[in-house]
Parts: sequence; structure tokens; C-alpha cells
Amino acid sequence: MSEEPLYNIGVVTRVTGIPITTLHAWERRYGFPRAARSAGGHRLYSDRDIARLRWVKTRVDAGMAVSRAVAAAQSLETDGIAFPASMPEAVQLSGQGQSAASPLDALHQALIQHDLPGADRLMGEMLAFHSPEDLTVEVISPALARLGEAWEKGEISIATEHLASNYLRHRLLMWMVTGPNPNRPDPIILACAPGEWHEGSLLMLGVLLRRRGYPVAYLGQDVPFHSLAEISRAIQSPAILLVAMRAETAAALADWTRWIPQVGGKPLVVFGGRAFTVNPALQQTVPGHYLGDSILQGVERLEALLGK
Repeated sequence: MSEEPLYNIGVVTRVTGIPITTLHAWERRYGFPRAARSAGGHRLYSDRDIARLRWVKTRVDAGMAVSRAVAAAQSLETDGIAFPASMPEAVQLSGQGQSAASPLDALHQALIQHDLPGADRLMGEMLAFHSPEDLTVEVISPALARLGEAWEKGEISIATEHLASNYLRHRLLMWMVTGPNPNRPDPIILACAPGEWHEGSLLMLGVLLRRRGYPVAYLGQDVPFHSLAEISRAIQSPAILLVAMRAETAAALADWTRWIPQVGGKPLVVFGGRAFTVNPALQQTVPGHYLGDSILQGVERLEALLGK
């Protein structure tokens, strides 16, 4: 059972049924559980913390005093007795084999209906079973694509698409900031091509890299090459990752060699994005290393190039 602190207090109170005020009181009075803290000072709990809390709550609900239930839990752990898994079975993200709508379907419906509290609840439930990496690849990536398709077909307004997409982007930014402590000194620079405003793929790459221990310097949308060159000299990054989603911005990437000098092949320059999967011929027009046709391929390719 994982000890990695992943879940905020809102998620924990939803999956355990223990009110936030009670969690605060137990931590203050009994030192139970000892929640980790994010960079912003917010409590973060692990799967094991959730299992401990559910075990204690079951005893308290049966009439045991809180102090005795906490002491019993601590005694069990001292004796090396494991708690049962905090969740009896995992939520199936795809919904395969289920009659109910998948979490992805439910999240899409909540977002296009402007039900942000409902979306929060669904994300919390999924985080109780799945890592941010899994949700990035299996939920947020297809959710962003589905929102774009719905807008193109006229099924949702541009305002609804912006509201929903920004909700998902904020999640990605949070996971990128609250990832594990980096295990390398110099950050990888992440930037959209000049004129490129679609940053979803870049954010997802940032989350997966950060979760694998890479520090990242996230520059985001529409980064001119003269500015990118300036910051790359200041940071001394081992790699620059560029994303282009449209043919026009993919063509602009071909010009990076005029602005970013390399010494001994450093910084490593890698690129990807939808433009290159839709039109593979564009891959040959940009100097550097193409990352591949998916987010996961991109992360694995960059790791291989950097020698992990």
C-alpha cells in the first residue's frame, strides 16, 4: 500500500466519511494521521493514511472511544499488522464491462453542464483509486480532446469549452507543482511554439516528467524564440521540449536553430504535438528529436535521450 502523499483533505473526507473538522481535531489531539504537506502548506494523505482512517472510523462508529481506536491502530502497526486496502476495488476509468457511464463520460457531462462541484467530486473519487499520472493519460487527455471535438461540432459554446478546458488545465498545473521532489538539479524547459496557444499536451508532458522526478521550467503558450534563447542561457537546461499543435506553428519550429545555439548537442531539443501526428512529413522539417505520437511515448523517448 502506497505511502506517497497524493490526496488532499477534501478527497479524504469524501472517501472516508470523516468531516474535515474531525480530521483536524484528530491530528491536533492525537497526532493521527501525520499528514504530509504540499509546497503550499496543504495537507496531503497517502493510501495508507486513508486505510488507517477508515479502520479507526469503523471502530469509533461501533462505539469505541477515539483515543482508544487511535491507540489500537498504532499498536497494530507497531506489531507489523497491515490494514486492509483503503479501497475495496478500483474505479474502471474506461467503463468497460460496466452498465453505468465511465468516470470519463461523467466528468465530460459535468463540465459541459457547468457543474464544477460535481467535477470536483468526480476527480476526488478517481484520485482515491488512481495516480495523477493515470488520470493525466486516461482521463484528462481524452477529456480535452472530447471538448475540442464538441466545440468543433457546435455541440458546446466557446465559453463552455474554455470553462471546461481551463478546469482541467488547472488540475494539471496543480499536479505539476505538487509532484515528488526532483531528483535532478537542472530543469527541463517546456514551451509552446511561437504562435501556439494550445498547451494541453505541454501541460500533460510537464505532469508526467515532474511525477518521474524531473524538475521542469514551464513557459507555456506562444514563446518567441528570442525569449526562449534568453531563458535557456540563464537556466542551463539539459533539454528544451517544444510543442506545436497546428501546421503553421509546427513550421515555425524549424527556425529554432537560429536562436538557440548548441554546444556538444546541449541543450537537447525535442519536439512533438498533434501537427506532427496528423502530418508525419512535418517531422522531417524540424531539427532535433521527435518525441513520438503519444504523451507516454514522448516521456519515454525523452528519458531515453537523457539517459534517465
